[in-house]
Amino acid sequence: MRTTNLKTSRFLHLLPYLLFFTGTVFYFYWFANYIFFYQEKTSLFLVSFSYLKEHFDQPGGFLEYLGSLVSAFYYHKFTGPVLMGLIIFASVLLVARIAKIKTGKPAPVFPFLIGAGMVYLQANYQYAAVNNLGIFLQLLFFYLTLRFFRKRLEWIPVLLFPGWYILTGGFSWIFLVLFAVHLVIERNEHWWKKIVLVLVLSAAAFFISMEFLFYQTPANLLVYPIEAQQTGMQLKELAVLVFIILLLPVLSKFKISSLQNKKKKKINWVQFVPFIILIGLAFALVPKIDKKNSHYFHVEELFYKQQYEKLIAFNEAFPSTNRLTIFLNNIALAETGQLTDRLFEFPQDPNGGTLFLEWEMVGEVLKRGGYFYYTVGIINEAQRWAYEYMVMRGYTPEGLKMLIKTELINGNYEVAQKYIHTLKQTIFYRQEARAYEKLLFDDEAVDAHPELGEKKRMKPESDFFVLSDNPAANLRQIVSTDSTHLFALEYQFAWQLLQKDIEGIVENLPLLEKSGYRRIPRHIQEAAAGYKQLQMGPFPELGYLGIDPQIEQRFRRYYQVFQQNSSSRERAHRALYRDFSDTFWFYLFFK
Repeated sequence: MRTTNLKTSRFLHLLPYLLFFTGTVFYFYWFANYIFFYQEKTSLFLVSFSYLKEHFDQPGGFLEYLGSLVSAFYYHKFTGPVLMGLIIFASVLLVARIAKIKTGKPAPVFPFLIGAGMVYLQANYQYAAVNNLGIFLQLLFFYLTLRFFRKRLEWIPVLLFPGWYILTGGFSWIFLVLFAVHLVIERNEHWWKKIVLVLVLSAAAFFISMEFLFYQTPANLLVYPIEAQQTGMQLKELAVLVFIILLLPVLSKFKISSLQNKKKKKINWVQFVPFIILIGLAFALVPKIDKKNSHYFHVEELFYKQQYEKLIAFNEAFPSTNRLTIFLNNIALAETGQLTDRLFEFPQDPNGGTLFLEWEMVGEVLKRGGYFYYTVGIINEAQRWAYEYMVMRGYTPEGLKMLIKTELINGNYEVAQKYIHTLKQTIFYRQEARAYEKLLFDDEAVDAHPELGEKKRMKPESDFFVLSDNPAANLRQIVSTDSTHLFALEYQFAWQLLQKDIEGIVENLPLLEKSGYRRIPRHIQEAAAGYKQLQMGPFPELGYLGIDPQIEQRFRRYYQVFQQNSSSRERAHRALYRDFSDTFWFYLFFK
């Protein structure tokens, strides 16, 4: 009977740890994998001594280096959840070991409370790996101190702390407070001298860093790499978690000792508290599942992989009103020759915000806006957007690839070579770098490349000053000098459709024949059919292109239903929505 009870007790002790780890990995993989995609795409780890050296320009830089290394392995969909799950789980185990060293008893509550906090914070896609990694390292150092540096050896962490501060920056203060509280509670030999010395050494390390070693502000030297943006604006929540961790030397001892005098049957219920914490964490994580971001980052992933048909199909199956999502979707439509055929199957901004992005020194806009210019062949402007983003945020995988492609297209091989060399120093992008390297100093190879060659041929024949705050004007400039430019013409027509410029659309119809169109795209036909049947003005003579009779018949049906319900805009909307919501006519009257 006693053996059975011991097995049951051991099972109840181990089960929450197993559930915590598997549950964490499961949640991050199935419900929040976009977190790791985003973080992998916003940093670029380089395997080089110079990159490592750069991270010693301020205290905490080495920790940032380790965080970037962890983020690099998010490249694979499964490694992100597993890696972060292991970091958090290892922190939970360390807290449990620390509590056991301090009290001599297992700690059934505190490890899961801290672990739950780490998971909750990580559920924000902007919460960088460096944060949980920093917490883990402080717990590890504190555990090693308790385990191996006892009595006289306690002087070792005192002397090591200045170096620890240089390595882990603002997170090192967590260890300092844990260590100081431990010394106060244990009151071992020379405990107060150790506290005084570690504080003096800390102050000296900070002063020397500020005055002689690093050109950083005092505030930055104190807290880096803890930054509001890198915590997903969760500084208050992070502070609460750190506060709980700092109470570890006190609370772990107090909680266990307070139960020691109770009856055995009173103690057993504590083993079930971890399950309560896990259930509470599960409920807390449900609202953190961000379907909007999950949708967008999946679209962005398909976009970077140039899986345009899958991207369009995904947006068709799961409609979104996110401006950046529709912006990328419109590029996918353009790249597959469907922009003016399917534009109104998706929500559009009448001001053109879903066709192109105006210049903004905002990270998310600057990061993506250049892809419109790349699509229509304005390569220099695409390069400028990518370069400015690099200056603001540093190297990112897709930003660096855009710089390489634009420099190869422009024939700036020396500059492209520099960027390719950088890409070759990554862990997972070396194969792409080698493929680009084969194109260096070889115009014929670039011309024959299925993507770069096409974009090179699309470059405007004459240079002009690009208006970043008025992308539509750039389209007009290209079309006026090269009316056969298919992508610019597609976007020009799409812009006119959004502006409800029916006369301009009809006037430009001959350009379709000149550009070699085999048929008039659907939405352009819809605009032309209405213009022609309502006799809004003279209709241009066309050679082999014409309006599909079925579209003309469909317009007559649309117009008939509209007139029957013209007394009520709301009733007309309901009557027409099912059959005509994806047409230019519906957009014209109801948007």
